[in-house]
Amino acid sequence: MKSVILIMILILSLNLYGQQVKNSKTDPPAVGKEAPTFSLPDLKQQYVTLRDLCGPKLNKPWINKTKQVVVLSFFATWCKPCMKEIPHLEKIKEKFSGQSVKFFLIDVGEEDAKLQEFLVLNTIKLDILVDRYNKLAEKYDALTLPRLYVIDKEGIIRKEQKGFTNPEQFESEMTTLLNDLLK
Repeated sequence: MKSVILIMILILSLNLYGQQVKNSKTDPPAVGKEAPTFSLPDLKQQYVTLRDLCGPKLNKPWINKTKQVVVLSFFATWCKPCMKEIPHLEKIKEKFSGQSVKFFLIDVGEEDAKLQEFLVLNTIKLDILVDRYNKLAEKYDALTLPRLYVIDKEGIIRKEQKGFTNPEQFESEMTTLLNDLLK
């Protein structure tokens, strides 16, 4: 009888554990939660790692001595709303030049040739990271583009935005938020 009870407890425990693991993998990132970590190449094949920039403890504090606020915008070259958002992100980046904030465009699922062709035709002032196989886009639930996240110095998501519609409101909200996070 004791062995039957132990087996049932074991089965229930494994089911509960399995459900927790399943939920932790499928829970999309949200405001107030820790940002999913990543390491992606830039256009020069140099890897950018989130925990080198922000989080409770920096991976390489000897390289980046100061924690950064991180702005991520998932985009693709074919995405019209993305193209409308980029100049406003560049304008905001200029406002915060020299401060502890990093801006990244994350190109989602495109071939190198397509991205290079786009860059020849367009001058982009933001750092671009390449998510060739959509792994980070999936992690961040960036299934529609553009998808923007602002991550504070401790690695917590402070803003999530789907799409891009109102440029003035966007710039105002971003400026206010970044000022608050840099205090």
